[in-house]
Amino acid sequence: MRHAGTRDLLLGVFLSLGVLAFNVGFVSAQFGFLHKAKQVKETDQWRYIHMARHPDGRHPLARESTYCWRVLVPRTASLLMRAGLSENPSFWLLTNVFLFGFLLVTWIYLRDLGFELPWRITGLLLLGLTQGAVRWYEYQYWMTDPPCLFLLATGLLFVHRGWHAALYPVSILAAFVRESYVAVYPYYFIRLWRTRSFLEATWRSAALGVVPLVVLVGLRVLIVPDQPEALFDGVGETVAFRLRHLADQPYIFTVGAWGVLFPLLLLFPARLPGLVRRHPEDAFLTLFFASLCLVANNTERELGYALPAVLPAGLHFLRGFVAESRLPTVPVAAAVVFMQLLFFLEQEFGGAGMSMYQPTSLRLTAAMLVFWLVAQALLVRGRRLGPSSA
Repeated sequence: MRHAGTRDLLLGVFLSLGVLAFNVGFVSAQFGFLHKAKQVKETDQWRYIHMARHPDGRHPLARESTYCWRVLVPRTASLLMRAGLSENPSFWLLTNVFLFGFLLVTWIYLRDLGFELPWRITGLLLLGLTQGAVRWYEYQYWMTDPPCLFLLATGLLFVHRGWHAALYPVSILAAFVRESYVAVYPYYFIRLWRTRSFLEATWRSAALGVVPLVVLVGLRVLIVPDQPEALFDGVGETVAFRLRHLADQPYIFTVGAWGVLFPLLLLFPARLPGLVRRHPEDAFLTLFFASLCLVANNTERELGYALPAVLPAGLHFLRGFVAESRLPTVPVAAAVVFMQLLFFLEQEFGGAGMSMYQPTSLRLTAAMLVFWLVAQALLVRGRRLGPSSA
């Protein structure tokens, strides 16, 4: 049994490295390996770069909210630079270490959820071909999202396993990385409330969040930005931006963010409410990051944080589809991965404003619609053949 577990972990390591190598190779083919920040037509990375160059905060971009409070990545990069590693390799190494951790933890998480090997392989490949999970950070590799994705996935794994004590160091560390991790606290509360009393769920969640909250407040007291944080101004600007591109919003929030995972979620529309009732914490996680898009216009990146909830749901319905259609697992899984590869190739990332605006691809939308319609037809065929012998 232990030998089988070791082999499974090594397979996860191998697949995670393969996913990273594919994404690195794809981005490097267009921009060169370890491309420079000025090649990226975005601006967020300059805040973290100057935070690493100027740990004392003397550069204006090192004191801009909310970036200036996300200290772990730029400070660690600064330490690596002092140790002799140059700037870009320092950030690139950190990004890829944490992306590897994110992929591997997801592999373990899917195993804990009961997914058999073919579905875990499929899930990891789907995740690796989702831009908001991996490729964007190979392109803009100076960001704080990769460690946050890793810590969030680790937190959810520990919640699922009931490792309450282990959640404390993960949550404290995340407070130095990025605010997005706060979604873990209500997730933890909702999951506890399903099986324990409201009082216990409340005090455990509060106890988990108290030290990270002190860290978050302390960072804001110690590091004073040049300009105050204008949250409501940001909301207004983001809403106005989305209204200007209203016709593209349905695409951006569905196929444009998750690719084939979106039609997988709709394989059995009537069963989706039941899944939400059984796993309200996952529904919350998805809605939380979707609602953050009112503040942040980087839709793919925000919805990428919901993948630990969306991916298992998509695999759950895909597994049900194979059982009811009476089709073999491997060809179906291969077809799904192929559809995600189409999504990967169709999404844009190197142009100006691509983090804010992903134009609707009618070709990809049509392909996903055809995929879903074919799947529905195969389900009808399978039901006519009678119940599966499995």
